[in-house]
Amino acid sequence: MATKLIIADDEPLVLVGLQSMLSWNELGIEIVAVARNGKQLEEAIAKEKPDLVITDIKMPIKSGLTVLKESSKTYGRIPLFILLTSYEEFSFVKEALTLQAVDYLVKLELTEQSLRTSVTKALGMLEELKAERGHTFPLLERSAMQSFRDKFFVRLFNGLIDSRQSFETQKHELQISFDERWYAVCYVQIHSKQEEAEVNLYYSTVGMLKETLGRYLTTYITSLDLHHLAITFCLTDEQVQHYRTIIRQVLEKTLQVIYNYFSVQLVCCVGHTVQDPYHLNESFLSARQLMACRSDERTILVAERRNNEGSSFNLDPFKARLTSAFEELDAARLAKVLEDIATELEQQNIHSLQAVETASNILYMAITLLPDGQNLVQSAFPDEGGGYRQIYSFATTAQCSAYLRQLAAGLTEQLQSRRQDYRAKVVANIQQYIKEHVTRKLNLGEVALMFGFSQNYLSSLFSRYSGCSFVEYTTNAKIAAAKEMMANGDYKVYEIADKLGFESSFYFSKVFKKVEGVSPRQYLQHLERKRS
Repeated sequence: MATKLIIADDEPLVLVGLQSMLSWNELGIEIVAVARNGKQLEEAIAKEKPDLVITDIKMPIKSGLTVLKESSKTYGRIPLFILLTSYEEFSFVKEALTLQAVDYLVKLELTEQSLRTSVTKALGMLEELKAERGHTFPLLERSAMQSFRDKFFVRLFNGLIDSRQSFETQKHELQISFDERWYAVCYVQIHSKQEEAEVNLYYSTVGMLKETLGRYLTTYITSLDLHHLAITFCLTDEQVQHYRTIIRQVLEKTLQVIYNYFSVQLVCCVGHTVQDPYHLNESFLSARQLMACRSDERTILVAERRNNEGSSFNLDPFKARLTSAFEELDAARLAKVLEDIATELEQQNIHSLQAVETASNILYMAITLLPDGQNLVQSAFPDEGGGYRQIYSFATTAQCSAYLRQLAAGLTEQLQSRRQDYRAKVVANIQQYIKEHVTRKLNLGEVALMFGFSQNYLSSLFSRYSGCSFVEYTTNAKIAAAKEMMANGDYKVYEIADKLGFESSFYFSKVFKKVEGVSPRQYLQHLERKRS
């Protein structure tokens, strides 16, 4: 089926030019309507239900921007919008990009190639969005996907993924393709004068980073807190030969774009390269050290070589306990391990920069791995003292140790009150995951790895909050799906068994009879009698 396109502009020559500029049929696109003002465009969208709209921002009656806003509220993400603009309309462009417009094109610079690039980009986005709507996208929702990815990378940056198997499983489930040969992590600080709008500004900045960096290099962007994020650069053998120059040039262009749009300044420190993405924590820590040692006003620093001098405080002896405390939302265990880390920092007489780095790592773990972590951490520190961000101004190890103790004290009460609700929510998310992946051969070990829990803990948690074991719930979900397929009458028994991941139709029949009390064929006969 052809992709449906509507073109809107109040200038007849522009309308004609856009219709003839590309061979739309070759792209699988059908122009189903044209419009010369916002009202006509709105009516055409309602009538034609297009996949894509190319529209001028300024038009009579209603602007293209207004139509984009109203369309997003009424129809959601589809149709996608590409906006046409003039040089003086960049204030509107900022707003359009926050509304998730695919792209903007300056009319005076419009060429066949620039139009084709934007349209191709839109077609790719359409394919992904339609896959989501058809439930063929392999995870719960795109927002949930990004949340899982952020947690995966935070664990990876801090060395909290305890085995290669766990790394490979989560990478596969999250559709993270580490296909390149080299990787480097960029640690980013965000500076803005618009503190009152920091949440929207942060996510607009992240969105712009993804959009702009994606034009040049393969990257993954990970949110840390509202003032920090990490960019993982994926580099080929050819690119790594000159990676310092390449990354600096790409960042310079990107930082300028972000400053022009949002008046936000970014400070970027890029760690040394690693070949194995499982060891991205080495690049992340070197980027953090580079930021801590920054002695001038440069906004982009790239590590020249791998430097093992002045290595960080070793968190390895504490990682299993930290992971368990975050995993189980165990306030008492978290308080104890943070106290032990604070004491160790003091007893080893750790350098202040290393102490700040250690405390910051734990801060990011808390923000990212705890439910509603940002608010939990914020409430642990009084605003008048600079809040949790005061850590960035510390000059002594003693201050860092005291900070960790205050963090532990502030989290204890809140974690105890939220623990039960959080556990129930975790189980509900896993149940939803099972339902959306009912055609796969699910096992407890893989799902535990996916959600970042130990197998024993997840088994106990699931039984407590589901009223049945993981295996029982998965089996019942598969049988419920089988009954729905039988009711639709589209599949034979052996096809259902195969589609739902059973090893044979015999085994499927056996399980079905155990759950329902009758065989699949008897159940089908019962359905046929009801229909007749």
